[in-house]
Amino acid sequence: MTQNAEVISVSQDGKEVQVRPIVTDACLSCKEGCARRGSPFTALNAQGFSLKAGDLVRITASQTAESLQAVFSLLIPAATAIIACFLANPISRALWQKQSSEGFKALCVLAGIIIPGAAVLALSRFKIRPSKPCVDKLY
Repeated sequence: MTQNAEVISVSQDGKEVQVRPIVTDACLSCKEGCARRGSPFTALNAQGFSLKAGDLVRITASQTAESLQAVFSLLIPAATAIIACFLANPISRALWQKQSSEGFKALCVLAGIIIPGAAVLALSRFKIRPSKPCVDKLY
């Protein structure tokens, strides 16, 4: 992730800054200059830039954080959905002693997406604290 942001405030030691992203994705073809401001968040000033309120900076997330996010939010639910599809027949035979229907397979696939997706969402909200993004460049 790379995003432009405006510095709102700087901590006393200068290591953390409160920034507000400048959302310009929808403005690529627009020449009006009406980029909207996003919700504020905290970023690290690991390179020790001399920042003050109003400065424009580029914020980047670590590659490790982005890779883990992809694995947990995309690959695990997709993998469990595929596994659930293959397990639909054995589950149906164990519970009802008959071949699974297409509807039951679809239900298993849906459960294979929703259950791990909900678990990832719950863990990310309450347990896992991702690393903070860093100020990469001062404009």
